[in-house]
This record gives sequence, C-alpha cells and structure tokens, in this order.
Amino acid sequence: MALFALILLAGTSCEKKIDIEKEKEAIKALFEEDKAAYFNQDYNGMGECWAKEPSSTKIWISSGGLSKIDGWENINDSQKKETEDNSWDRKQVKATFSNYQIDVVDESAWVFCETSWEGILGSDTINSKQNRIVVLKRLDGKWKFAMVAIYQIPKAQPSNP
Repeated sequence: MALFALILLAGTSCEKKIDIEKEKEAIKALFEEDKAAYFNQDYNGMGECWAKEPSSTKIWISSGGLSKIDGWENINDSQKKETEDNSWDRKQVKATFSNYQIDVVDESAWVFCETSWEGILGSDTINSKQNRIVVLKRLDGKWKFAMVAIYQIPKAQPSNP
C-alpha cells in the first residue's frame, strides 16, 4: 500500500504545472496579433487566431441588434469581407484592450476585457467602448479563439430633470 501511495505521489508531482502568468501573457498577445492583422487588413493573419472548427462562434451586439456567425467557414468568409473593406483609413483609428480578466483551465480559457476605439472613421470622430467575452482553446500549443462575443457599451444619455 505504501508503494502504491509513493507511485501515486510521484506521478502527480511530475505533472506539468501551468505557468498561469505566462499563459495570460500569451492570451493577451493573441488579442494584439488579431488586432494587428485586422488593422493591416491581413485576412490570413486574422484566421491564424481562430480555432478552425464548426463550433467556433462570433457574436456582435450593438444598437443595430444581434449578429451571430456560427462555424469557422462562415467566420472566415466574414473576416475576408471585413479586410476587403477600404471605406475607411485604418491608420486613423486606434483600439486598446484593457481590464483583462482571464481564467486558464487546462487547455481552455475564458477572457473578459474592455476595448476602447478612438480616431477618425470616414468623416466621423469615434470614441466608443466595447466589452468582449472570449472563450479560447489551446491547439497545438497555441491559444485560439473558439468564441468571441463583442457588445457595444452605449453612450450615457442625458437624464430629464
């Protein structure tokens, strides 16, 4: 019995420990990689950030309502259209991620973060806020988006006295 306990203890102490801080930095780097690809209109680069699976999902919630794209193939098609859009100068817009909350569990993670958009979009000055809820999978040692939900934070409305 003592031998069994010793073997069990040795086996569990040899398990690979996850360096949570290192994983959090790798996850933040994925967000930055995707953002850089978006601003560079690099459709293939954006695709490298995703789990290419039928269960992958991308959701936007804005004042216009809910948009949902299911499956990698459909997300891929949507991102191709996004990167082909030349109606605005991406060099005049900046997006900043902040206030990350990240929970890593084995080969998956969930993330909440805020995104601030500032700059000139067409002829409009923008200053908007979004929140993101993201589920990630580690595939072949790299973090990939499995589900991204983005929702706009509405601007405060003046109250009536």
